[in-house]
Amino acid sequence: MVEIRHRVLLEPRGFIRVIEFVLAIVTFATTGGYNDIGVGTLKCSADTDAKTFQVPISYPFNLQGSSIPVLSCNATGNIIDATVTLEGDFSPTSQWFVFVGVMAFLICLGSIVFYVAFEVEMRKAREHLVTMTDLVVTVIWAFLWLTAAASWAWGVNQVKIYGSPGAVCQLEPVKTAAKVEGVVCTTQSDPNYSPLNASVAFAFLSFVVWVGNVWFVYKETPYHDDGTPPPTEMPAAQ
Repeated sequence: MVEIRHRVLLEPRGFIRVIEFVLAIVTFATTGGYNDIGVGTLKCSADTDAKTFQVPISYPFNLQGSSIPVLSCNATGNIIDATVTLEGDFSPTSQWFVFVGVMAFLICLGSIVFYVAFEVEMRKAREHLVTMTDLVVTVIWAFLWLTAAASWAWGVNQVKIYGSPGAVCQLEPVKTAAKVEGVVCTTQSDPNYSPLNASVAFAFLSFVVWVGNVWFVYKETPYHDDGTPPPTEMPAAQ
């Protein structure tokens, strides 16, 4: 019969797993679900109105994967339709980041179920295997969170640079048109990068939490000596 132990979730090891579970959801959701639009303006001459163009940015952030419709200016100073291909493919970084987050979510979910329903019986038979597996997985994923957070922090910075409407003004054919006197190409509004900034912050927080949990998982292994002296036998009564 399965022995259900809800109390383990109130212990440091179980409670931290719940925190890691929530952080993993927030972290990969803010990146994997990202979709926003930057807006730029182009004015070909003093006699023409400024026209807006849009630069969509979304996961997995393969900016060079498709051409986007923008505007340009012809030799007579009139606005014409054009297409621009952005630079940069940051999909490997973002997909690695989301992978680490999704796998952390699954690991935490599995750990919580295991702690509550199966740990007691499994540790009776294979305590060394169970506790050491938990420790190794925790150490590995703490390290992977560090790599994912650091690489995605770089990736977000690159997306901000190459995904800005201002970057479109530096690409052909808009770049050539912008060199003509009277032509003005500017950024009206950048995409809202707050979710991506939050994902990086939560990733580094996840790294700290997983590192902290290493100690509590290690305490469950046979290699941890809690320093408690063995009980001494009382002398027999005369």
